[in-house]
Amino acid sequence: MRTNLTATFIESRRAPEKGQITYWDTKLRGLGLRLSQGGARTWVASYRFEGRKRWLTLGKYPILSLADARELAKLRLADAMKGTDPAAAKAHAREQAVFDDLAAAYMERHSRIHKRPRSVADDEYYLAKYIPAGWVRRRLSSLTRNDIERLHTTIGREHGPYAANHTVRLLRHMLNLARDWQMLQGENPASRVKLFKEQRRERYLTPEELARVNTALLQEPDWRWRAYFPLALMLGTRRTELCMVRWENVDLAQRTVRLPETKAGRPHLLPLPAPAIAILETVPSRGNGEWVFPSDSASGHIVEPAKAWQRIRKRAGVPDVRIHDLRHTLASWLVAQGFNLPLIGRALNHSQVSTTERYAHIALDPVRVALEQTAALMMRGPAESPASAK
Repeated sequence: MRTNLTATFIESRRAPEKGQITYWDTKLRGLGLRLSQGGARTWVASYRFEGRKRWLTLGKYPILSLADARELAKLRLADAMKGTDPAAAKAHAREQAVFDDLAAAYMERHSRIHKRPRSVADDEYYLAKYIPAGWVRRRLSSLTRNDIERLHTTIGREHGPYAANHTVRLLRHMLNLARDWQMLQGENPASRVKLFKEQRRERYLTPEELARVNTALLQEPDWRWRAYFPLALMLGTRRTELCMVRWENVDLAQRTVRLPETKAGRPHLLPLPAPAIAILETVPSRGNGEWVFPSDSASGHIVEPAKAWQRIRKRAGVPDVRIHDLRHTLASWLVAQGFNLPLIGRALNHSQVSTTERYAHIALDPVRVALEQTAALMMRGPAESPASAK
């Protein structure tokens, strides 16, 4: 049925008792409004392509208004006249990869194959926590730099610059892989997003703070954390490295522990100082199982020390000290005692010298004392200088 479609006409139509009826617009040939038995009003377009009559669904009324439907129909009918089938293009768009497809491919084809377990867990955490729910079924081709920048700003405001920057770096890497895997054409929308400036923290425990931490550890009810944190401090291990230690990795006779999985991607053999030996000899798990720090988790060992550390540092009055700062503390104390940087890098299992050199500034105190003494001698004058005293 052909008629002059108006908003009044559309609103006044009653749904047919059976099937559907289509009203064709007299102002724009090829545009129709389909009214179904259930009362739904749907815009459609009819056109011929390569000699065959085709149909294209444009959208629902009133979400798509009459004016918008006419404009959209003009564009699609023009595409058909230029040699592009609008229905085929729409079907192709439906087949395009969505973000959830990429996330699944990334975890299976890259993260779980090429990354350590802790990094895999980080990827899963960031994807679950920071990627908007609306992106799950969103086509990759629809993502824009503006979308990434807005997400970056929102995460930065609510969770801080580090989380925001890490999320963008993760998205940038995933979308680069999407291009390699033919899931995305064109430019990576995260490629030129400007990251927040990050300030490196140089936090470590002072002797007075360390004494408070030791007191707080004595009050910790769980023996695993009473042992875990002193060992982490004495050995300078990263937060998950001690969690995965088995008793087969510990040699009390040789006074060593072997860390099977490290950030450097290689096992790390460490000597055990006497206080560490004393702790390991008395923990309840010794001789009673596979893991030094057993747990009821699926892995069989403790996984995440964050909650335990939060209550310990609160009792100790050092709320800003992170678990990783225990590692910084060991490094800073080693430097302050005059141990050389290559030795410290070996102890901390650093892959690059530059990583260890970040602690070199801590060694300025003894240098300052030496320069102060020398400068004082220099400024005494010829009569008092060391040379004149000969």
